Amino acid sequence: MGLITISREFGSGGETIARLVAEKTLFLLVNKDTINKGLADYGIEEPDASLEKLATEEESDQFFQQYVEAMHDLIYDLAIRNSLVILGRGGSILFRDYPPALHVRVISQFTRRVQRIMKIYDLNSETAVKLVKEQDCNMRNYYRKVFDVNWTNLRPYDLVINTEKMGLEDAADLIIAAYRIHAEPREMRDSAVPAELENGIFTAQAGEEEEKFMHPSEEEFAGMLDFYRIRWQYEPRTFLLEWDSEGNVMEAFSPDFYLPDQDLYIELTTQKPKQAWKKNRKIRRMKELYPHINVRLIDKRGFESLLKKHRLDEDEGEES
Repeated sequence: MGLITISREFGSGGETIARLVAEKTLFLLVNKDTINKGLADYGIEEPDASLEKLATEEESDQFFQQYVEAMHDLIYDLAIRNSLVILGRGGSILFRDYPPALHVRVISQFTRRVQRIMKIYDLNSETAVKLVKEQDCNMRNYYRKVFDVNWTNLRPYDLVINTEKMGLEDAADLIIAAYRIHAEPREMRDSAVPAELENGIFTAQAGEEEEKFMHPSEEEFAGMLDFYRIRWQYEPRTFLLEWDSEGNVMEAFSPDFYLPDQDLYIELTTQKPKQAWKKNRKIRRMKELYPHINVRLIDKRGFESLLKKHRLDEDEGEES
């Protein structure tokens, strides 16, 4: 059984390095997708939030503990039948008593990680700084809760790689060379490296086609804006709100309208206040991550009031 575990700081490039190592060694990459697919076969659903974030929420304790136990069982089972590259998930701790395993930590200076996250997700510096700090905090909480260890301690690792000093593919080659020295000799073959992942840019393309609204209220609102000759765009941009520790986007938000002359995003809801909590939460999160963006939620009462005024103005316009 070949085994390489890779722990990494968010934004250090560890996910790409793990993928390259798995491709070059032909080892199975164990990451979030592998685990979720494996557990789905046993009827265990993927959590709504990242495990690192769930570790901080007391109300999810029972589900969190059951999921983590099932995940560890799955990883052990995969290790019996495959050679693995394990990305995160405490792999270095789960296999600390297995001598042939190579335990790697990928790090990078905070500012470099922020720059990488800004580029990948098209974020400004303020939002990227907040995101990296948040992910670091979640990771520390996760390792403390699950393993009762200090995540920042580098002593358990056989190899620590700083990606400020080295390219990601060179880092992958270094890990493979270290594994060949560290573990028993085994056959390894290089494979082609696929193209780099595209940047996570989410912007709508302008077009001449008629807008297709998701809800009749949106069409009514657009008609009202046209009546008052207010320029608008429909869902022109998606704002990323939540990420897991592997950099996968867990939640995003596309406000219904953007008014370019007012530089204002508007989200409509015709739900009752008690049912609109999800949209309220997204608005709060958006303001937290993107404080320079103006966004407003128009609730059911406000929307009905606007429509009432609009209909009165329409009637006056027809009479004149």
